[in-house]
Amino acid sequence: MTDWPGPLVAPSAELTPAEIDRYARTISLPAVGIEGQRRLKSARVCVVGAGGLGGPVLQYLAGAGVGHLTVVDDDVVELKNLQRQTLFGHSTIGRGKADAAVERLRDLNESIDITPVSTRITAETAAEIFAGHDLVVDAVDNLPTRLVTADACQALDMPFVWGAVQSINGQVSVFWERLGLGLRDLFPRPPAEMPKLDDVGVLGPMTGWVGSVMATECLKVIMGIGEPLVGRVMYIDTLGARVTELALRGRAEG
Repeated sequence: MTDWPGPLVAPSAELTPAEIDRYARTISLPAVGIEGQRRLKSARVCVVGAGGLGGPVLQYLAGAGVGHLTVVDDDVVELKNLQRQTLFGHSTIGRGKADAAVERLRDLNESIDITPVSTRITAETAAEIFAGHDLVVDAVDNLPTRLVTADACQALDMPFVWGAVQSINGQVSVFWERLGLGLRDLFPRPPAEMPKLDDVGVLGPMTGWVGSVMATECLKVIMGIGEPLVGRVMYIDTLGARVTELALRGRAEG
């Protein structure tokens, strides 16, 4: 496996005084600085799924100043979502998740561009939706859509951050075909059917934990800092309060 090649995007134009004030706590980090914040400003990230995982990802990316976010979700808000999907409340029940999420995110940070896409990701729509972005985030809750997302990112040579939750456990990793690693290396023989959340349940705060890790990986990848979770899967055992790292072998490694 090849080491991560460095920052994903070039720095934007200079930050405004208001932006320097807004992002002061991030800019003060030695690993980030003004240049890192300018890279965040110029980044274009597509987040697939605005629910339990996508919510914290979107909130932290918007708060961090990622310059353009695309929110893809064709679902509507239901009462049972409110247990874990922090972008929504009772006033948004029945509304499309993409539109409701964008409204909340614009209130969080009005200086960035946010686009709602109320379309399902399919083999026919994925490439067109992802085109023009620097990074894709897989925050959905079903394996077929994950595999479609992964295949489109592979075809576009686009890195993507992946996260999943089930019951009391969560997983996070980063994939990029250029580095010889994709989601199909983790699922070489995908199961015909995965357990549904309605059947196995999910611990609400765990989605925030996993989503926060996913957002952190996005920022690292965009700015080229730290060690992204490439070739590694972070496995989170919530009840045991343990985090385990699992090595992932790519196709090129046999």
